[in-house]
Amino acid sequence: MASRHSNRRGLAVLAALAAVLGLAVGTQVAQVAQAPRAEAFSTPYWFSQAHGEHEKITRAALACPEDQPSDGVCFEEDSMDVLAGYRSYWGGVNAPDLPAWLGGYEADNPAAHCDNADYIRPEDNEGAPYPRTRAEASDQLVACLQHLRNRFHGAADNAGQVFDDDGELSNWETQSACTDTAPPGEGARAKCRFVDLFGRTLHGVQDFYSHSNWVDRNNGNDATDLENPPGMYRSEVFPLMSFRLPLSPPSDVPEQLATGCFPSDECEGRIKHDETLNKDTAEIDPVTGQVTLDGTSARGQILDNQQRAVTWAIADTRRQWAAMRDEIRARYGEERGETIICALTHDTPVANWPWTTGDCEA
Repeated sequence: MASRHSNRRGLAVLAALAAVLGLAVGTQVAQVAQAPRAEAFSTPYWFSQAHGEHEKITRAALACPEDQPSDGVCFEEDSMDVLAGYRSYWGGVNAPDLPAWLGGYEADNPAAHCDNADYIRPEDNEGAPYPRTRAEASDQLVACLQHLRNRFHGAADNAGQVFDDDGELSNWETQSACTDTAPPGEGARAKCRFVDLFGRTLHGVQDFYSHSNWVDRNNGNDATDLENPPGMYRSEVFPLMSFRLPLSPPSDVPEQLATGCFPSDECEGRIKHDETLNKDTAEIDPVTGQVTLDGTSARGQILDNQQRAVTWAIADTRRQWAAMRDEIRARYGEERGETIICALTHDTPVANWPWTTGDCEA
């Protein structure tokens, strides 16, 4: 059964689709659609408060400059489109936000978004105890790390399936022609299966910087408490999101680290995502990653919190792709690995016509 917040997300999409089609939408649905989104950096900008943050972070991190061929570090236009999405097309990085009624299955899974790892020390909460322990919060964060690690390695598994039975790059398996409103099945192109799983990895990684206090600062004019938890103000990627290394134990989670509790109506007496920690919405330049505040994320309005969340999400997106390239080479060998990386990042890795040569063919 879909949860309340799943329905809220689904109704937001329905309301926006109906508006596009010129249909009348009931007052109740419209009100729900305008409620603050809680999956952090938002998805397709059908939504009333969305600017396609996941897409633009991914593009700022990994898109090739216009008309520049990929060197394996950046993704060419069509390949980037299926990974990052664009207006009305979800793409791999937005897949965890896809509502169940559109074929999604992770919108309500806190591990897919690093939700509910909330905690505050009594000394940071006016001496009051918190309703859950540090250990419980750390266990929830490690569940997120495990989930994203599984997605990362699943993507690496599928990356190696871009070859045909003769061991040559397959034209069909490497095309950037991916369905959008349902996860690719076993019969889907290998590139599409890779994009889906690697995009889901990036989604959770990016959400961490919007959801958590890792890179932000609290309001220094007020005492710290549930509504103003301490910010850790770290200027580095989160080291526990190194998915080629063994999974970190809960004891490695920093004591002051928190992500927000979601949904708010189930978070009485806890640090809330929507009202407290989120740095969700802003206009992001998809080339430079520079942020223009839109005024809807309270924590994002404090100092440079919004920009820091985006900057470090971009940095970690690049780290994850570098780690994926290393993983592919380690699994499949240097030469074959480079061919796979080429096929994933190029729009025409295999020739479409017998008298031409693809970008990744010998």
